[in-house]
Amino acid sequence: MARQRSNTHGTMMETIMETTRRPSLWNGSLRRDHIRLEDLPQDQEGQQYTHYTSSKSGPSTRSRSFAWPFHGRNTSEAQSTTRSSRFTFRTWQPQTFFRPHDDTASIDRSIVPDYVVNFIRGETPETLARRKEQKKWGQHGVEVAPRRETVASHPLEFGHYYSSSTSDITQDLNADSNWSQRSGLRRHITGWRGGVIFNSLISFIILLVGIICLILVITKTRLLSGESAIFSGDCGTAEHINIGIHVVINVFGVAILSGANYVFQVLSSPTRREVVIAHENKRWLDIGVPSLRNFAHISGFRTTIAAIILLSAAATQVIYNAVIFTTQNVVNYDVAFVTQSFLDHAPFNNNLATNNGGLSDSDLTNLQNTASKAGAFTNMTSTICLQEFSSVFQPSFDAVLLITDTVSTTSSLIQTSKSGTSLATFASNNDDITAPDGSLVQYCLARPSAPQTCSVNLSGSILGIAVLLNLATVISMALILARSTFEPLVTLGDTIRSYLRNPDPTTADACLLTKPDVRRGNWPLSEAQFFVPKDHYWFQTPSLPRWALTAFSWIAISVPAASALGFLTRWNLPTAQALTPFGVATPHLTFLPPSSSSFGTAPMALLDALPQLLLAILYFVVNAHLTTFFLSHEFSRFALGRPQPLRVSSNPAGEQTTSLYLTLPRPVSWALLLWFAAAGFALSQAVFPGVIAFTTSSSSSTGGMPRHPDIVATSFSTQALLALLALLVALAVGILGLGARRAPAASLASGESKGNPLVLRGGSCSAVVSARCHHHGERAAQDGQDRDLWLRSVVWGVVEEGQGMRPARCGFSAGSVGCVDAGRNYV
Repeated sequence: MARQRSNTHGTMMETIMETTRRPSLWNGSLRRDHIRLEDLPQDQEGQQYTHYTSSKSGPSTRSRSFAWPFHGRNTSEAQSTTRSSRFTFRTWQPQTFFRPHDDTASIDRSIVPDYVVNFIRGETPETLARRKEQKKWGQHGVEVAPRRETVASHPLEFGHYYSSSTSDITQDLNADSNWSQRSGLRRHITGWRGGVIFNSLISFIILLVGIICLILVITKTRLLSGESAIFSGDCGTAEHINIGIHVVINVFGVAILSGANYVFQVLSSPTRREVVIAHENKRWLDIGVPSLRNFAHISGFRTTIAAIILLSAAATQVIYNAVIFTTQNVVNYDVAFVTQSFLDHAPFNNNLATNNGGLSDSDLTNLQNTASKAGAFTNMTSTICLQEFSSVFQPSFDAVLLITDTVSTTSSLIQTSKSGTSLATFASNNDDITAPDGSLVQYCLARPSAPQTCSVNLSGSILGIAVLLNLATVISMALILARSTFEPLVTLGDTIRSYLRNPDPTTADACLLTKPDVRRGNWPLSEAQFFVPKDHYWFQTPSLPRWALTAFSWIAISVPAASALGFLTRWNLPTAQALTPFGVATPHLTFLPPSSSSFGTAPMALLDALPQLLLAILYFVVNAHLTTFFLSHEFSRFALGRPQPLRVSSNPAGEQTTSLYLTLPRPVSWALLLWFAAAGFALSQAVFPGVIAFTTSSSSSTGGMPRHPDIVATSFSTQALLALLALLVALAVGILGLGARRAPAASLASGESKGNPLVLRGGSCSAVVSARCHHHGERAAQDGQDRDLWLRSVVWGVVEEGQGMRPARCGFSAGSVGCVDAGRNYV
């Protein structure tokens, strides 16, 4: 709204306009780039911003403006100088960086008196005095250079509204920050661009580590599909190496997930143009949170890149956890049914009928001699013996003698069986062991085996796939940096800044618009609204579908883990083996795949790592859920009566601040990353491939080479499952605990503070945020304190009291505001 001028002002305006008709130097317009420096915002490093208007084509034709003297539209716009003895800070431009410092086209302050410039700008002595009291505004002696590529002059606008037409608003929708362009380097290392660079570098470092490992595997195996042994030796050492590598893998995996989620939130954030188009069609978009819903309204290019980033990051989490696996070298046990007299060195007959296991005379004699020694064999009941020797493998014993109740005078050997034969094949219905001759086994003697060896292996083929997926993630992240004109509304501060500069006409006079109103299409509202103050708890912020999605994602991994833990702990295990160690394949908790299926090491490793996909989905869902919590909390703080600076994601100016994080605060984000790294590690140790390589100690195996092919099974660890469940319960408690927090009160009801009109009940909604961001030109014209409001620390409340039948108005202001009262109506 243009200011009303007095007759005195009109006389001076005529004098100034007369001077503009002079030839030469006076035939142009004074650019807004050369204004009083004490009125310019300045950041901490002293960088100044070049423009206060965002459109290069000038403001709306409905705004009254005055063309400044000097610098015609076709004059040179090189860098300027000043008579001040202070330093001159400039925005670096490649075309003018090496030009001389002086410029004859610059404006000398001695030519036009300050009071004339101030008058043109609509300043009064009172507003100037108030500005000088603000320490963060300007620095004396600093001159701002205009952009060389700018051709059109930038007239000063009186009033703060652009035209309400769509064409006027969309002049600056995709470049909301061009009016405050920073230097090229600083622009790309701050805000969301700096965050994308940071996450891309982390993913690139992980990619380099994967490439180096892949080269080493190819060099050693000569084949990409080969498997390389990282370590071979003691199983205890191999276990520690396996745990250490999986810790690193899951830290890397969560770092990739976090970076992908960060870039996904940036890509799925709409531009102002996309918001305008959606609002014209009575559609709303998500602001400040990662959103799949926005895919229907943003560009196809960004949708494709965002989908690639999410899918590749989730797949990388799965595949990296399948790269490393441990192989146990187990001595296959010999099985012999004997009589009691066998232990007393009774003679035995070693013929084909009684020696199916193919044991030699020396093997049987060795067993007989060793069994007669006290303590050489472990004595166990038939029931325990059946449990110990009915599994896929037995790492503790290399031979078992089953003592039957048969009395024989001809041979103390009844029968031998093939190495590794499960005693379950000889079990009866009542869990007794029946010998091939029909006699019952009374007890067993098992010979402890020598300490086994283990190896930690790396799959080259799986690592190659992981490297390709990692490469796709890095390239996708870097692509967004190449779009220098992309200026999304990533944070709440971006959105508020955009709406304060260019108010949204579709939500005018609807300061208390709610999300149910938006869903019903009742916007813009046709009448004033009443605020109903009531306490708002954080759990009311996410919508019901978001709560359902979070609960489903949590249940999808928690219920199978709890079921597996309950089933495995009741699997007829001895009490001492109820909780098995992390990542160690135990006989009772190792299960072979169906006999009709043939699984190699790599397919089985990928199959066992598939639950990591559920964990990756849970991370994305929980991150968005918590982001919704803190988005509403950040918005509600503007209604507490204390001006807050706008936290923007790019090109901060004035009192605005910026940060690498988007909406979720760093401590919460780091805690979430730590939690998911721990959960990913626990899951990798709870379900993993059990690879067993069999050898034998009997002389019937030539050279001690493996007699049976390796088996690849699925193994479980009950300790790791218990740890995973504990982490899942802690996550649920944390989310519910945050949901129990209450939003700060910021309105009045019967003289008491209750409720907050800025909380986002039902989740993020661009229309609701837009409705809260209408400031009023009349108030700004009266006292000038809301001038350039988007550059200031702002507070939300009653900015214009109602009179008579006229309702009050609410909005943002840089000064004092009133408190929303339950008994009044507002527009």
